[in-house]
Amino acid sequence: MPEDLYYSDRHLWVKKESDGTLTVGFDDMAQKLIGKVMFVRLPKPETQVALGKDFGTVESMKWVERLKSPVTGTVKEVNPQLRTMPGLVNKDSYSSGWIMKIRPTGNVDEELSKLVHGATLTDWLKKEIEEKARKAQKT
Repeated sequence: MPEDLYYSDRHLWVKKESDGTLTVGFDDMAQKLIGKVMFVRLPKPETQVALGKDFGTVESMKWVERLKSPVTGTVKEVNPQLRTMPGLVNKDSYSSGWIMKIRPTGNVDEELSKLVHGATLTDWLKKEIEEKARKAQKT
């Protein structure tokens, strides 16, 4: 998992682009937990998204997962390739499998400060793996 990205507790990553937009995608753990992605439902460009609010769904052979926005803003663009090739999420989640680009309208620095980033990533990821393992043992 690249350390220069920001990660939400729902396993979405956020990348600050040079033009001020934010690119959002699934992190590697998410795509592995989800399994083979069969369908991704995304908002239309110009849709408003809000921090922590649903903006779409991803469907796999295992389940349907609601996607919650890691930031507040306006959808600038969605990945058109995901309509016909949703498996890009599994094949290349950090590059060609990106989900959407957002023009932030909230306090970007404040919202990003609430996400996992940099040196804290390793400890957070270890805790996530331990939690998932505990849940799996209970079922």
